[in-house]
Amino acid sequence: MWWMIVVHHIFNMVIIVVLIQLFYALCRLYKNKHFMKSLYLLIIFIVFGVSLQAQIPCNTNFTVGNDSTLLCGETYTLQANQGLNSYAWSTGSSQSSITVSTSGTYTCVASELGPELVVNGDFSAGNTGFSTGYIVGTGGAFGQLSNPGTYAINTSPSLVHNNFSVCSDHTTSGVGNMMIVNGANNSGTDVWCQTITVTPNTDYQFSAWIANALNDPNVAQLQFAINGTNLGSPFSTSTTACTWNQFFENWNSGANTSIEICVTNLNSTGGGNDFSIDDISFRPVCTYTDQVTVTIPPNPVIQTIANQTICEGDNVDLTASSVSPNLTYDWTPGGAGASINVSPTQTTSYSVIGTDANGCVSNPQTVVVNVNPLPTLTFTGDDVICEGTAGSITVTSSISQTDFIWTHNGLTIPTVSVVPTETTFFEVTATSPQGCVTTDSIEVEVLEELEIEISGESIFCQGDQNNLQATSNLTGTDFLWLPRNETGSVLPTTISDIGWVYLEGNHPICGVQTDSIELVLGEKPTVSIPDSLSLCLGEQGTITAVSSIPNSQFNWFPGNLSGASQVFTPLESGYVFVQANAEGCLSDLDSILISINLNCDVIVPNVFTPNGDGVNDFFKLIESEGVQELECVIVNRWGNIVQEFDIPNFKWDGTNKNGNEVNDGTYFYIIKAKTSNGTELEKSGFVQLVRGK
Repeated sequence: MWWMIVVHHIFNMVIIVVLIQLFYALCRLYKNKHFMKSLYLLIIFIVFGVSLQAQIPCNTNFTVGNDSTLLCGETYTLQANQGLNSYAWSTGSSQSSITVSTSGTYTCVASELGPELVVNGDFSAGNTGFSTGYIVGTGGAFGQLSNPGTYAINTSPSLVHNNFSVCSDHTTSGVGNMMIVNGANNSGTDVWCQTITVTPNTDYQFSAWIANALNDPNVAQLQFAINGTNLGSPFSTSTTACTWNQFFENWNSGANTSIEICVTNLNSTGGGNDFSIDDISFRPVCTYTDQVTVTIPPNPVIQTIANQTICEGDNVDLTASSVSPNLTYDWTPGGAGASINVSPTQTTSYSVIGTDANGCVSNPQTVVVNVNPLPTLTFTGDDVICEGTAGSITVTSSISQTDFIWTHNGLTIPTVSVVPTETTFFEVTATSPQGCVTTDSIEVEVLEELEIEISGESIFCQGDQNNLQATSNLTGTDFLWLPRNETGSVLPTTISDIGWVYLEGNHPICGVQTDSIELVLGEKPTVSIPDSLSLCLGEQGTITAVSSIPNSQFNWFPGNLSGASQVFTPLESGYVFVQANAEGCLSDLDSILISINLNCDVIVPNVFTPNGDGVNDFFKLIESEGVQELECVIVNRWGNIVQEFDIPNFKWDGTNKNGNEVNDGTYFYIIKAKTSNGTELEKSGFVQLVRGK
């Protein structure tokens, strides 16, 4: 914007020059005093108007947009004139534009710096455009600025005084000049002054950059003033050389049209008090303000129920509502719906929003569901008792001050006595101070009364070693054998234990029970049976055992048979054993070998057909296995020998000794045989020979 004002000023000055030249020409042409006076006043009025117009630098065409009404969810971008120096929105933004999404009135205050009014503020034109109470340094032992109260225009303090530092110019472009000052000994001397034309009631911005010329704690104390009135407080440079610091103040012209700006050094000390000044600036500040009202439908407002408290395992309904119609609700966690049913395991916050048909979303509302824990019950006491005895059980809770009530008797104490007749569950209900209820139970096992028993051989046989076995109807019973004073469920006995043996059973719950047994000395019997028995296959044989002690019992093996006599029909040869038992004393085993003769008879056919068809063509033994020797004679009806054989596997094919076929008819045979076990067999009979056609 400011460049447009500069161009406008230049244009106005050109008009003024043209008018002056025109006025001069007309005066010479007419030489009329009244005409020249009137024309002079006209030119003065025009020049004054042009000059007045040139002093108004601000742009009045400032806007940030138009009042607008938006739909819910829409945004609106407010754009101020670009290129200004600063922006201050009512939202706090400092950008040239903002984007809004809520209803409200939005204000922007922007500022713009006008053209520079200080002449030669960067000293690029050298020693011109300003006045000063100091003099240009004339030299001395330390250089141009050897004496206090002198100054120079140069590019570095080191070039005008031997003790000054090498400092760079603050101006970033141009020749690099600065005003370098050796402070005066007397306070209040003006360092720099300049007269500037201003516009009444206009804000201006004044600034200057100052740096110490050397590292010295005695720094300059500079006072800035306008028309003799101080502008801000005295300004001191840094004690570090070449460090540029800015003096900055805003000022309003009020009714002034022309001002004098002066920089005065208040330090009167000659040592130190040396500085550089650069980039002195005085510019008008244009401030613009505009505002826009944006109307957006309000977001819906929803309500929820108050925070809830439940017990662990319970559930509760959470409900949201609104005066705005047709909202959809979304719970996190929980899902969609105006109401949700929740059962958290721990205290949980549930957030809900409502959305209307235009997509407007409410602010979230939160419901906290506090979850109180359930009491955890622990039982101690007698969970196992013996039949007929009483037990005591106690319940404790994980939560202090829990109330209890026992189901079986209605008692409200933590410890109760119980006398169950059988295994029983005892139930108790616990209620915490927060009202959370747990029901649990303990099983009290009822054991039978203790019963113990001794088993084993009570008759001790000469030379034997027996074991007595202790048994109990209850597990966990400990046993003590007396008088041996030994523990364990088994007691090995010898002949030295003849007499009474006592057993004491001790159960940790059901107490002590006893049993006893008398060990007596018995006689060992002798048993006998035949050494062997030969039977034909399928034939029965009876074997009788005899004991040396009358009235003995007998056990047969295999088969675990009992009795003095046993009938056997074995299918194969083998041994049979027997043992005698005389009042618990067992004999040694005796045995018998039963041999099975597979051929107790010779079997031959009574008809055969020697016709060569491969079926029943021979007269022979049907089974010859086990036959070791054999003689067979075949005769006809008249007693004449037809054929003879002397081997077990003979075959008569219906021919005589000469090899001739005999006639069909009846023939007689006599067979004598001997088996492999020495049995002699003899058999005779007849056989029909039928050849057929």
